[in-house]
Amino acid sequence: MPSVWKQYIHPLDKSKLSNTTQLDSVIIGGGIAGVTLAYLLSQNGHNVTLIEADKVLSGVTGHTTAHVVSLQGIYKDIHSNKKRKTYFDSQTDAIDGIERIINEHKIDCDFRRVPGFVFAGEHDKTDLLKEYKVMRKFGAPVQYISNYKTPFGIYDVISMENQAVFNPIKYCEVLINNSSFKIIENCRIKKVKLSAKKLKTEKQTFKYKRIIFATGFPIVNIRGLYAFKMYKSSSYAVCVPTDKKLDAVYNSMTTDKFTYRDSPDGIIIGGMDHRTGRHKCTTYFDKLKEESRKFEENISHTWSANDSMTFDHVPYAGRMFRFLHKQTYVMTGFGKRGMTNSYACAQIVSDAIAKKKNPYRKAFKPTRILNIKVWTKLFWNFILDGLGLIAGGLSTRKRRCPHMGCRLKFNPNLKSYDCPCHGSRFTEKGDIIVSPAVDANDTLMEAK
Repeated sequence: MPSVWKQYIHPLDKSKLSNTTQLDSVIIGGGIAGVTLAYLLSQNGHNVTLIEADKVLSGVTGHTTAHVVSLQGIYKDIHSNKKRKTYFDSQTDAIDGIERIINEHKIDCDFRRVPGFVFAGEHDKTDLLKEYKVMRKFGAPVQYISNYKTPFGIYDVISMENQAVFNPIKYCEVLINNSSFKIIENCRIKKVKLSAKKLKTEKQTFKYKRIIFATGFPIVNIRGLYAFKMYKSSSYAVCVPTDKKLDAVYNSMTTDKFTYRDSPDGIIIGGMDHRTGRHKCTTYFDKLKEESRKFEENISHTWSANDSMTFDHVPYAGRMFRFLHKQTYVMTGFGKRGMTNSYACAQIVSDAIAKKKNPYRKAFKPTRILNIKVWTKLFWNFILDGLGLIAGGLSTRKRRCPHMGCRLKFNPNLKSYDCPCHGSRFTEKGDIIVSPAVDANDTLMEAK
């Protein structure tokens, strides 16, 4: 089944489409982050073109659960109180910023302010209490409630007001229609020549003055080392058509990582996170369907997400490199909170281009030196990627990822071939589902 959001994606007005190959500011990636940045830059008078490999909003944004929250359950894993506070403020400001745009354009996108909850079962209460204490330490307006009765069970919770939910497709389509930027759809960039400021597809070459990568994972490989300091995480979601209302947004700190929110189409339940290409069971959707029976027997939609993750839980946004290519920027690593982080990162990049100070620039800086506490994770990620490359090189079936050559693994939950190194995914026929790969898998195509 398609994502619950796909029904809201409409064909673009022809006046928004571009066929020029001479570009000023070009954004690669047509999700909510790319659209938001294109909106902000065009509002500031820039000539912007957005390039999307498929249809705009059909990628990661079209497979979200669309929680708009600053209560995220990750603050205990951020290394310093100062950085926790900075990141928290960026998320709070992002919620306010999204609401401000909605009010300015009178966007009908089912936006609602609701209370937020992070909850934990018996075995995870210690982590929940630790999360509460670090949030209180930097001044977050949270409460800890024991034995709180939720619509799906009794749990200890951290609660906070003024979180939100909305329909990201309706929101983005109004931004597109109320902006001057142009769009090129169904245009997969195959090669990037940063020094020459050229982009190449199979048939075209584009020249640009400024470039921003807003893909889920940067499609450049070695430069900036993003292939080694990030990874992809898969998760799963279902929509339960029901008249029941949660009137809140819930995120768990339990092993299954279940999340819950209302929508006009029913209750959306997500979870079962794992590193892409490294699934541990074949019944993730079955577990979600079992959880859905707490509300209703039927399922109307099932889908999966493929999120880019950083090891310190803070995205990368700003100039892509420290010294070279001054007109090259990146927004990536939004984690499981792409709605707020897409706004925060778009604002950071927009301010950087305008040479304005942004209070979150340093914390989100792509070239920042990561804290020593995450170096162990970086080391093991490097080892695992190396093993994936070795497995790809030794594979007799040659099911290698075209991105960097890692051995693909079949995911029976999604009927796809997934890369355990950098998270590219392919259909059983070898077509690309998600980047950073820019080429289809010819071996799988030949096998079929």
